[in-house]
Amino acid sequence: MAAIHAARQGARVAIVEQKDWGGTCLNVGCIPTKALIQSAEVLKAVRGAAEFGVRVGEPAVDWPSMQARKDRVVSGLRLGVQSLLKANGVELVSGRGRLRPGAVVGVDGRDLGATSVLLAPGSLAARPPFPGADLALDSDGVLTIERLPRTLCVIGGGVVGMEFASCFDLLGVKVVVVEMLDQLLAPLDPDMARRFQQLMTRRGIEFHLSARVEKVERAGGAYRVSLEGRRLEADLVLVTTGRRPATDGIGLEESGVERDRAAIKVDEHMRTSAANVYAIGDATAISMLAHTASYQGEVAVGNALGSKSISADYRAVPACIYTDPEIAYVGVSEAQARASGQEVKVGTFPFTALGRALVLGETAGMVKVVADREGYLLGVSIVGPRATDLIAEATLALSQGLTAAELAHTVHAHPTLPEALFEAALDVDGQAVHVAPKKQTLK
Repeated sequence: MAAIHAARQGARVAIVEQKDWGGTCLNVGCIPTKALIQSAEVLKAVRGAAEFGVRVGEPAVDWPSMQARKDRVVSGLRLGVQSLLKANGVELVSGRGRLRPGAVVGVDGRDLGATSVLLAPGSLAARPPFPGADLALDSDGVLTIERLPRTLCVIGGGVVGMEFASCFDLLGVKVVVVEMLDQLLAPLDPDMARRFQQLMTRRGIEFHLSARVEKVERAGGAYRVSLEGRRLEADLVLVTTGRRPATDGIGLEESGVERDRAAIKVDEHMRTSAANVYAIGDATAISMLAHTASYQGEVAVGNALGSKSISADYRAVPACIYTDPEIAYVGVSEAQARASGQEVKVGTFPFTALGRALVLGETAGMVKVVADREGYLLGVSIVGPRATDLIAEATLALSQGLTAAELAHTVHAHPTLPEALFEAALDVDGQAVHVAPKKQTLK
């Protein structure tokens, strides 16, 4: 996206990629995982068809076909990325790039000189230091397994871990999750995280929170995961304990680009410590989200090519988690707001009280709106159907500095899922219509 932005502003642009066009998101991240999750959700829908008066036979999981569909989606989008770059006049250079002093990039013996260089090397799956961690799959490897396991132990209760846990559970795999913190999906609002864990527990997923893995070892044809005080066994072990910036061996030190541990240090304009060198995305470790990287790319290109400085603003960056039910949030949680000393008002609305959710048969979860004492929005959290789509309205409202009352005053079509956000915004002042009235107080 950064290359296309620059090309459309009249710059001559070359882009260097050493492996697969589209990067982590397209090849081993957002797109392939969501393709598999969609297959699992179709399976769930077919299994629940009788509830809607539709008779079908018992569905079966065809894992090779699911994998093949995932690969087709990824391959098609990868070709699409290359076509878009070429259509915008961007030169595609295949090979491993290495930054050199003076805004020069070396690629397999060729030097690319430029007015400005934008670094976007991305990230790699991180491996925790416990013994046997190399025996487990990471988020890249699990995408290529040839058959479904009967049991899966997921080490790490963050976004990646919970998406895979939810997906494999829907596909009939017995899933156990181990998380060293006392909450899943930090920094999600603790109330919403607890509600989500309760929903997953009812489905049969087993959780071990505040649990530290001591080691992983082979146990016959399976694996044994040793925790403090207990042991778990599973056919496969998946480690999802985070990602680390892929910044080694690309010439940063020689070119004067400073790092904070592995992350490239940038200012609010996405400039590094080296003249005319910018950095974006996971490599900066500011926000490891594809849409954050795209936004940073727009900011960096604007600063590299424009006459005015543009500052990145991360106050309204949504986070989306493709579990079942989905989760999304933007801004700060109630706990974060209170920890910062703010007086807040909170509005909630359950999907069990929403007509559209009842029609869809998807009533698990709720919307939570957090506002300051004057009613200005601070954050929104959603657990429920199409939460990842619903968060767009909340993001716009937060970025534009709206109050909960202004959000609620917007006409929402009926019957739709966004009405849950409308009702939660009304509930900030105790005015929600389709739930029993309550008295709202500042705390």
